[in-house]
Formats: sequence, structure tokens, C-alpha cells
Amino acid sequence: MQEHESIDLYEAIDGYYAAQEDREPQIKRAWVLEHLQALAKTQRSHDELLMVWDDINALSIFIEDMPNSDLSTIPHWQYSAFVAWADEYLDEPGYSVRLEHVRRLMGNIREFYQFLMDKAHIANLREISSAFDYICGRPEVRLVETLPYTGAEHWLTVRASFHEGHVERNAVFSVSDQWLLLLLASVGGDWSHLGQIASTVQTRGGGTRKLAIYNLKRKLKRIGYLNYPADILMCTSSLEDADELDKATRWFFSG
Repeated sequence: MQEHESIDLYEAIDGYYAAQEDREPQIKRAWVLEHLQALAKTQRSHDELLMVWDDINALSIFIEDMPNSDLSTIPHWQYSAFVAWADEYLDEPGYSVRLEHVRRLMGNIREFYQFLMDKAHIANLREISSAFDYICGRPEVRLVETLPYTGAEHWLTVRASFHEGHVERNAVFSVSDQWLLLLLASVGGDWSHLGQIASTVQTRGGGTRKLAIYNLKRKLKRIGYLNYPADILMCTSSLEDADELDKATRWFFSG
């Protein structure tokens, strides 16, 4: 986020995209520029355009490593997580969960999506419209209290450097990886014990869970954390998060 008084709109945009040299954000720079230029023709003020960019930039950061190639496929409940994330992590008053702030944020995102759909960059507005109506379509903000994760959603991307920075490796972890790490911690970090428990899961789930454990170990080894799995977990989670452990357990034994 940028201070509106001290930075030019296009400097802010250029600065963000220049910093993404190792990857291309899902929200393309050309889309943002064309959208803002169209808004400028409707007599939007400089500060209003900066606010639109800040909101789009916030979303771009939030979805940074999500696998959705079409923004319209981001599920409606994920925007509830987005609003809560903005309130917690963006240190600006305009990102609180006050109704006026949430309506502005979600309204700017929906307007941007409308532009993207008109240009055939996304398929539809179904999810964002559903999210807007649920979250801020009433006299008070409503957030989804329990997010319906299946385990396949993105959780964390870790980038590690080796050989004095000459080699870089990435590992993308899903929510199910987070759940496995919680379960691993609950059995004292014993991979063999976790594998034995996976063997007791009925039907095809046992094999699926053992494969998930194998793939998780490969990811951890790739970035040098196979012997320190709790360190990855602690990036965003607590080893004593009873609610998450309950979700992990229910997923693990779901078969």
C-alpha cells in the first residue's frame, strides 16, 4: 500500500510490477492500466484512482500464489477471507471491517471484474457478485465464520535459496499440507507413526493420505525443511490450534 499524498499512481503500479520480476501476477499490469485509464475518463479524481489501485493491489497480493487462472473461479467465500486478511494485515484505516470500507473495497473489485469480463479476460461475475451480496449487501458486514476448505486450496508458498543464493527453489503447499503438518505435530513429529495411521483409513483414503504424506515430504526436502516441518507450520499456524486440528482430523479420516 502507498501513501496517496506522496506517490504518483503510475509510479505505484510500476513499482509493484517491477518487484515481481521472478513471476507474473495473475492480475496483469496491462489490465490495471486500461481499467484505470477508462475510469479516468469518467472524471474520477487522482485520489479515487489511487484507492482503486490500492484495492486491486491488495487483491493481487492476497491471491499471489493461488492456482486460479481465471479470477472468476475464486470461490465467493474466499473474499470473506480476503476482507479479514486486509483488516488484519494492511496497516491503513481504509481496510477495516467497517461497512463503508468493505463496500468500497468489494465494490472496486467487482467493478474491475466487470471490466475484465467485458474484455473477455474472465468468464463471469457469479462468485464476486455472490460475495459482495453476502459480505456487504446488508446494513452490516457479514463474514463467513467457517471457511469451507476442501484441502486443495493454496496455503503457503516458500522460497528458499541455496549455495549462497545461486540456487532458488520454491515449494507450494496446500491447506491439506497444513493439516498434515498439524497431525504430524500431534504425533510428536513421527512420520512413520503418521503413515501407520494413514494405513488405517478405510477405502481409498488410506492410499490417498499416504501419497499426500509422501508428496509433502518431497516438498519439505526440496526447500531444506524435511527435518524442520514445524518451522513451516509456524509460519501461519499454531501447534495448539484445536479448531484447525479438528478440521485436519476430519479431513484425514474422511476416506
